[in-house]
Amino acid sequence: MQVIALIGSDSAAYALARYRDPQARLLLHVVPTGSVADAVRALPVLGFAGALVFGDEARREAAAACTRRSLDAEDLGAIDVVTVAGDATLGDHVGGRAVVDGLRSGGWEPNGARVVALGTAPGTRAVLRELVADGAAEATLVARDAPGAERALPMLPAGAHGRPMAVHDPALASVLERCDLLLRSEDLLAPDAALLGPHLTMVDLASDLAPALRTAGRDAGATTVVWSDVEAHRVASGLKAVVGGEVDVASLHEAFLSAP
Repeated sequence: MQVIALIGSDSAAYALARYRDPQARLLLHVVPTGSVADAVRALPVLGFAGALVFGDEARREAAAACTRRSLDAEDLGAIDVVTVAGDATLGDHVGGRAVVDGLRSGGWEPNGARVVALGTAPGTRAVLRELVADGAAEATLVARDAPGAERALPMLPAGAHGRPMAVHDPALASVLERCDLLLRSEDLLAPDAALLGPHLTMVDLASDLAPALRTAGRDAGATTVVWSDVEAHRVASGLKAVVGGEVDVASLHEAFLSAP
């Protein structure tokens, strides 16, 4: 059995503390609150196979502490999974790929899609970049102000159309009317039925979002993906990176349904 550390203190880490692997291949161990960097550096010494990291600040600190980082992690300045290889710690950010894989498993394809992301967290930027790499035609990142949106817009593949926008930009309404996928990590928009409908898929990337916009989207016929579904795919991808083989997403989803 391989032991994997849970580093961070958000609701996902608390939920996973109650998770039991159906195949008994791994044991998830919560790391006591303290220095994230010290916890990452201690992983090889204490015999951990790796770690899952939760929370934006913890993910930035963990990235700085890892011996090596993937290109995605370098670009985002954050990691969500650590793999131990001998004395080395290898940091990666798998959340973006995991969310896109989860959408595909539900029948949604990114090719040609117009995507709007609300929020500037590294995880949101990672999903946006992965969608464009997989064929999304247009990516708009919305922040509270224009400078914040410009700073947060990730580097996109050559030829991709990326657009930073402030939430109060009058052109945002027309962008929302035409978009196919709405990613939410911050509560930036009030519900507006005129902008929602059956054409839209809405994805919650954080656990503490107000439900009003999601409820309005569901009432208008939009497809909604809740945080527990997203986090189950993220964690399954992280565990797979550490231990190999497939990880049961359904059992993880059950754990997140009980998260505070």
